Amino acid sequence: MSEHPPHTSGDDKRVADDILNDADEIGAEIGQPPYKVYRDFALGRLSGVWKDGHLLRGSKEALRRNHRNRARTGK
Repeated sequence: MSEHPPHTSGDDKRVADDILNDADEIGAEIGQPPYKVYRDFALGRLSGVWKDGHLLRGSKEALRRNHRNRARTGK
């Protein structure tokens, strides 16, 4: 028997639903305008955001986790 469950297309959909595709979507998720998203990304403050060509992409889960950690620690 395999240790891993069989791959399902539902996994692909969940990953696709987690990805934010530009500064507008990232800003809407974190409650910031796009120019602050670019500034925070340049300063290294946005964990879970990466540059893909000329677009910023981000993970909803990573951004939410980062927000919870900042709120809990006060940093």
